[in-house]
Amino acid sequence: MTRLWRDMRAILASLLLLPVLAGCDRLPVAGSGPQVGDYRPEEAGTVDHALCLLGFTGVPMRELASGHHIVDVTLNGRPGTFVLDTGANATVIHAGYETDFGLAEGGRVGGAVGLGGAMEARQVGIDDFAIGPVPVRLRRIMVTDLGQIATMLAPMAGGSVHGIVGQDAMKAHRAVIDVSRSLVHLIPEDRDPAPVPAERCRTDASE
Repeated sequence: MTRLWRDMRAILASLLLLPVLAGCDRLPVAGSGPQVGDYRPEEAGTVDHALCLLGFTGVPMRELASGHHIVDVTLNGRPGTFVLDTGANATVIHAGYETDFGLAEGGRVGGAVGLGGAMEARQVGIDDFAIGPVPVRLRRIMVTDLGQIATMLAPMAGGSVHGIVGQDAMKAHRAVIDVSRSLVHLIPEDRDPAPVPAERCRTDASE
């Protein structure tokens, strides 16, 4: 790694601290934890209901004191916590957790852009990936060092932050993000939004 690249990484990491520090004046009180989205597709006249009728499934996110949103994921059948990052071109896992999720060593070397700016990464195959209850059509994931990001966000998340959900996953499932209510809506199937039976959006169908 060149000196210029190391200097750029240091600058980008310091810039990442700005939104984290800006959120310090609204840190939650002890025991309150991240704010969790409330998904109610059965309520007629709501955005949740309207999107549900078009085939979307809402996945609650958790808003951290920094303003970042995290979601529960499953990677290779194992649960994890990822940051939702609309600025990341690819879904990435922190290299420190690759063995925990059964990822193979090696892989094709490439690059990714996200919370920490441009970064060196390698691409590896995966068996399955899901955001909440929605299976995601990803067959490969990027692996890189997200140590600084993971370390800064973990205390606010109340546990480990394992990676980043990027644009590749969001585009594949037509993601609609409701930031104010901490929800991300995804279409499970590979299709455009289209009407679905109203029964799908009843309370018992969404539980």
